[in-house]
Amino acid sequence: MTLDSYKNFVAIVESGSILSAANKLLIAQPSLSNQLKNIEKNYGAQLVIRGSRSLELTEAGRMFYRKAKEMCRIEESLRNDINNSKTGFAEMLKISIPAGNSPYFLHKFFDPFMEKHPKVNYDLYEVPSEYVIPNVLNGITEIGLIRSGIPSYGPLSVYPYEHEDIVAVFPKEHPLSEGKGKLKISQLQAYNLSVPFDCLSIVNTAFGHQLLSPNIAIITSPKTTAIEWARSFGSVALISMTDDDKALAGDMVIKKIDDPYMYVTSAFVTNKEYRLSDIAVEFLKVHGVNLKSR
Repeated sequence: MTLDSYKNFVAIVESGSILSAANKLLIAQPSLSNQLKNIEKNYGAQLVIRGSRSLELTEAGRMFYRKAKEMCRIEESLRNDINNSKTGFAEMLKISIPAGNSPYFLHKFFDPFMEKHPKVNYDLYEVPSEYVIPNVLNGITEIGLIRSGIPSYGPLSVYPYEHEDIVAVFPKEHPLSEGKGKLKISQLQAYNLSVPFDCLSIVNTAFGHQLLSPNIAIITSPKTTAIEWARSFGSVALISMTDDDKALAGDMVIKKIDDPYMYVTSAFVTNKEYRLSDIAVEFLKVHGVNLKSR
């Protein structure tokens, strides 16, 4: 058995069929089919149930897929370590974070770690929030940062990192500027809202508990777009905000919202099924998550 045999099996599973995998790998379909038969013969077990258009893994096949994927990860990690040693970098950290973060957040997130580990190379995925968890589950990155409700996927380990209140941001001439104190959800229903994607489900949940429906005019990726939409078109931006993010709002009014559901929890996620590298463990440790190398 060669490493290519394991790689090709992973490709078959993730492509959904032998034909799709053959097209992706640029291998003749009969040749790839024979490889699969040889793998099953070598291990003395049926790994897949072949259908006319798709395939299904047996219990042995699911076990083989997990181990084969881990072997491919180890080989890729070894290759990266060797390449990094050639270029003067010690290790590579693979991490997924939601797209559209402010410069303040990026500095806060990476500066303490980079100060301690200046020779680490990064494979950084800035992706839409909904892709962070799949990246971790599929082994594309070791660590993911999510900014939403805490997920409950079985293979995930979740480590809360930060809590941010969702606030309302709008121009000074907006009707909501009148009065002091926190806003109620019912006060927001009458106005167009601009909401970043990572706050969307939370906003919908908060309104739903009041038996109300939010009037969302635009769903954005970064906070800055939601704020600028409110500034230019007179809507209300509902964004998560720390004290250091207030500069983003500039001349806008910022009001807190009187609702127990209007907050975003940031958390690190890792995959229990994969061994974390030492540098990934160290990154989490810098941010208050103490783990032992596994």
